[in-house]
Amino acid sequence: MNKNLLIILWIAYAALLLPQFAHASCPPGGCGSGVDYWMNSAQDFINTDAPIVGVRQESDVQTGSFVAGKPANWGLNATDSQAALKEVQPGSRNSLFLRGEFLEPLASISGTAVLVDVSDVRPQGSAHIKGAIEVPAKSFLYENHSIRPVSEVQDILGRAGILRDDRVVVYGSSFGSGEATFALWLLRYLGQKDVLALDGGLDDWTRASLPLETGMNLRAPINYTPSMRPELLADYDYVLSGTPQLVDARSFLDYGQGRIKNALSISSDQVMEGARIKPGNDLNQTFATLDQKRPVVVYSDDLYKASLVWYALLLMGYDSRIYTWQDWQAHVKPRTYTIK
Repeated sequence: MNKNLLIILWIAYAALLLPQFAHASCPPGGCGSGVDYWMNSAQDFINTDAPIVGVRQESDVQTGSFVAGKPANWGLNATDSQAALKEVQPGSRNSLFLRGEFLEPLASISGTAVLVDVSDVRPQGSAHIKGAIEVPAKSFLYENHSIRPVSEVQDILGRAGILRDDRVVVYGSSFGSGEATFALWLLRYLGQKDVLALDGGLDDWTRASLPLETGMNLRAPINYTPSMRPELLADYDYVLSGTPQLVDARSFLDYGQGRIKNALSISSDQVMEGARIKPGNDLNQTFATLDQKRPVVVYSDDLYKASLVWYALLLMGYDSRIYTWQDWQAHVKPRTYTIK
């Protein structure tokens, strides 16, 4: 027999014996059944109820809902959800503020609260907190960023199905955007009895792998009846009276180029720490030059920025209200100079 042929036969024989000598384990059905076994296993997996990320499972979960890396019906009562919460937000921060009741911890969300997503920019198909209705903060403003009349705002809230007696929790695309704090201020201005901002907003909620969904939620339209709180909005005469302390929430550059006399510069960035409002001890330092016994007026050319500083003052127990730089400019006569 040809020598080369003998070598080939010997190698083939050794290959057949190798799994036994090496104590190799084969899949059920024998070593030659690997492909079929894999196909059967894959088919078994497909036929199970194992959750697939981003795909709705066959259950009673609302259409389009999902949680990244979790079954679609995973909820706040799950043990692993508490561990995720601790990583993002170790316990409630309410005790860090004098008026912490206006801040809603992630773990405190309940089915009795009306969740309102006030994000202005939302890509099509993006997720929001499960059960939330969508009312963009910018819908309360005209294109020139001035606030719509009360009649129009109450109509928007009525069509959204929000009652003045509802417990409302607002959140935006990020806490630092000011969308949530502006909506909270406006609702309080209209007399909403119980309205809070979600601590950390959608950013922290998503990082904690808490329930999200892509479907739209609707509530039955109602007639929203405001009970105005005019003390939350300052006017020109009040600012000019010298009664309140003034805080300029614009950038320091804008503050340097022109400001209301005696105003302090505290920009919206100075009350933020990452994606959340600074804790109380840090805010005490930020507001160290303010007298807590005197009212404060926060103004800016951007209501969102003004509302962030206003909200931080609210948490720290200050009597504060909002004013606009635009209104001040409309009242102040421009200076004229004669060149000789």
